[in-house]
Amino acid sequence: MVNFKEVFKEIEGEEYPQKRNYKGKTIFLVDKFPVMNKEKLIFSIEKTNSDYPQGFVIGVYDGYIKTNGKAVSRKRKQVNVLFWEDSEVLDIKHIEIQIITDSDHIFIQNLWEKTIYEQIVIDGTKPASENRKTIRFPEGKKVSCYVGSDRWMRWKENGAAMYAEEIPNGKRYFCNDGDEDEDFDDIIFTVKRVD
Repeated sequence: MVNFKEVFKEIEGEEYPQKRNYKGKTIFLVDKFPVMNKEKLIFSIEKTNSDYPQGFVIGVYDGYIKTNGKAVSRKRKQVNVLFWEDSEVLDIKHIEIQIITDSDHIFIQNLWEKTIYEQIVIDGTKPASENRKTIRFPEGKKVSCYVGSDRWMRWKENGAAMYAEEIPNGKRYFCNDGDEDEDFDDIIFTVKRVD
């Protein structure tokens, strides 16, 4: 069992996104993928192997994305768009995405879905001794988990990490979800540039 959150403890002055050498592979939490404005990419979920639904996140700064020709969001300072393996509207083997951005890159990372049965919330209007409240979900509540999500920030999902290999016109990503293992096969997906 390995806690990748511990592996990725911040080092002062380190560039984002962080990278680490782990058992001969360069691993990271988020990949900075270079793009040009209006560039088209094809994403494909090749395989999943997890007890939790899997997917990936595309983060765009100063822009938005189009999926299959339709705008998914409005132009914003930062947009994170989630794509799931069990999508009923997309062909997960061929997701065409156009990036509209003033930036020269996007961020790519994996995500997974957990069912939680309680959550602690903090009320900032009350004194510290009285500001925590537990909310219970008897039927369960589905939450999206990824690096930077609420559960990740609260040290609940410590197994997240990924590595990539270069393929013609793109990359193949091998990802670990929040479980503290090191199999890197919870989701395997690719991104390729459209010629």
